[in-house]
Amino acid sequence: MYQLTEKHPLSAGLPPIAEDVFASMWRLFVHIGKFWNNMDDPAPYRSQLYTFMCNRISLYPIYHEYYILAKKVMDELIAERGEDAAYELLFTDAGALQTPPKTPLALVRQCVSNEFVAWQLALGGFKAWGAENYCGYIGGAFIPGQPAPYRTWS
Repeated sequence: MYQLTEKHPLSAGLPPIAEDVFASMWRLFVHIGKFWNNMDDPAPYRSQLYTFMCNRISLYPIYHEYYILAKKVMDELIAERGEDAAYELLFTDAGALQTPPKTPLALVRQCVSNEFVAWQLALGGFKAWGAENYCGYIGGAFIPGQPAPYRTWS
């Protein structure tokens, strides 16, 4: 009766994330770090990304389809524009910000890419932007007289 984990009733019947889909999402994650200069070495986060995606699907089964769509959209963009230009379009196209998303590109940006960006920042992206004492998303209490764990003084 009582479950320790949250799960959507529809997520139990879904297949695991396909290897090619995860490989595509990993490339997206790596390109986010390169484009925004917020992650020097993404390699230690590979298994955490997989777990993040599995948890997302467990709570919201539609994410299984979002990740498949993201792979398809990125494969098409890379074939048309080349790898770096494809990711730049995904990260910067103003049309991909329309709410609610009305194109596959907008859906991929808002439901996959933007979540990966936020997750990267939580993993240490703020440190890459100069927060000297940054220990993670929750860096500790603000104690007067001690350096702030999440920001630097200007």
